[in-house]
Amino acid sequence: MDEPRVLRVFVASPNDVAEERETLAKLLAEINDVLAYLAPEERLSLELVRYETHSYPDIGAPQEVINREIPVDYDIFVGIMWKHAGTPTSTAPSGTIEEFNRACERRKQGSLPRIMFYFCDEPIPLPTATELQQLAEVVKFRSQLASQGLTVSYPSHSEFGNHVRGGLLRAIRDILREPVASTASSTGATVPASLDALSRDAAVLLANEYDQTRLNMRAGDERTRRMEQLFSRMKVEAPKVQDRLSSFQQSNSAGERLVAIAVLTMFPDPKHLDWLASRMDPEQEKPFVAYHAAVALLEAVTNLPTKHCTTVHAGLSKAMELALRLKGDPDRITVLRHAQEEFERKCGEVR
Repeated sequence: MDEPRVLRVFVASPNDVAEERETLAKLLAEINDVLAYLAPEERLSLELVRYETHSYPDIGAPQEVINREIPVDYDIFVGIMWKHAGTPTSTAPSGTIEEFNRACERRKQGSLPRIMFYFCDEPIPLPTATELQQLAEVVKFRSQLASQGLTVSYPSHSEFGNHVRGGLLRAIRDILREPVASTASSTGATVPASLDALSRDAAVLLANEYDQTRLNMRAGDERTRRMEQLFSRMKVEAPKVQDRLSSFQQSNSAGERLVAIAVLTMFPDPKHLDWLASRMDPEQEKPFVAYHAAVALLEAVTNLPTKHCTTVHAGLSKAMELALRLKGDPDRITVLRHAQEEFERKCGEVR
């Protein structure tokens, strides 16, 4: 009999998101219960790794002790921030950021850990001077991660579970190298017509809200934050509307095309890389849509099997050529360069 397989999920965060840490612990317990009930033969389980349970007091600075006692040998990294970055260390603005940096260094050596970082958008009470310094570090770090396509936002502490669940399940699926189905029909699964209609209606409502937000709100950080929240909700709906992908791709609505990008972010498909690359054309898409199309390409590079390297390379090349036509928008270029680096690590000279 095969040995049981344990996937280790490391959570890194300051102390102002304690509710999210507990939500993650409960979510992993729920997933373990489902795995044990539906697929006992797989002998698969998840283990939450965190300093509260996997480290102990010892000589040295607190972060040095955690680094020593919790090696970067886990499978998934989940970072969470709200208004605090955390306590500075000898090498980073905070322990959370240092743990993120360590995870990124290990990722350069292979496909693990899968890295996800979540930022809470719940309104912040009037901050003190110290809290303003902390918030400035969060904003700086969030901007850095946004350029790498690693961030997800969620509206409030209580909604964290709804947003992390999909990303966590997708990371587990990709680690186990399960086949990625581009549509519900390709898996043989069927969706009741009433549920299918409701799911599509929810996605269309989000698309309409995106279009109205872009039309009615003045360009700036507040509008971008609102659009990011809508895109996060689109990704939650993505598993339910995969069979509507083509209609969303062909829509005249930028919001509906963004729904298509949400689907392809969650479920990379080599057949649609050229369409994603075309989103880089400044004559076809505005920067926000193009940026998330670049992130979806990065997800494809990371998660598609190496047999698709030739197709991925063609998509990346086209995307970069189109993206360079627009001056003054470095974010999508940064994401695409990160995707190229990941491609070289994964595919090497394969073309």
